[in-house]
Amino acid sequence: MTATGFVVEQSGKFLLVTNWHVVAGRDPVTNQPTHPSAAIPDSIRIVHHVKGNLGSWRVIAESLYNEDGTPRWIEHAQGQLIDVIALPLDSLLAEIEIYPFNLGLADADLVPQPAMSVSIVGFPFGLSAGGVWPIWKTGHIATDPDIDFDGRPSFLIDATTRSGMSGSPVIVRSSGGHKTRSGVYVLAGGITTKFLGVYSGRIRDEAELGRVWRPHVLNEILSGT
Repeated sequence: MTATGFVVEQSGKFLLVTNWHVVAGRDPVTNQPTHPSAAIPDSIRIVHHVKGNLGSWRVIAESLYNEDGTPRWIEHAQGQLIDVIALPLDSLLAEIEIYPFNLGLADADLVPQPAMSVSIVGFPFGLSAGGVWPIWKTGHIATDPDIDFDGRPSFLIDATTRSGMSGSPVIVRSSGGHKTRSGVYVLAGGITTKFLGVYSGRIRDEAELGRVWRPHVLNEILSGT
């Protein structure tokens, strides 16, 4: 099984952000194993940049469980109902270069609206853009970003996503023509990039509608680190 994740820095520590179902190997709603073999992972293999050699990568395994069998990852206070986790990175940090994702992009002065184009940055089917650089797939906001879908802190995007993209950051980039929080409509002024949340997959296999968990969910998880 392949998936996507991104690294953030909190209080001097590095953590991998991805979905609960990726590390648990279970559907967060039914709790049933997601792999046909019903196997549950006990470690995760992460591709990192080699220190001092951008464009070269090294695969490092991280254990998912402590010696007493408890999960190493940090969940939301609501547990698996919020399909986002942060996994502390401990292995061979001196040998890799980490480029943390800028969570401050969530505060960019741009108001996301339905039908706006977004990018889901990840690895569909485990594919890459060359080396281990991610692929930027395009979708559109499908529900009002200010309204919780299904009573949980998320909204939907309409996108042709594929397996391997769970855990992708979702962003919107505008070079003009967007509304700010003050109600001003910007016609020009450079490129604005806003982090919209963490993608966790389609809500149904036959629908091209996927869930994006809002950035404050991740902030609430990290506040416990």
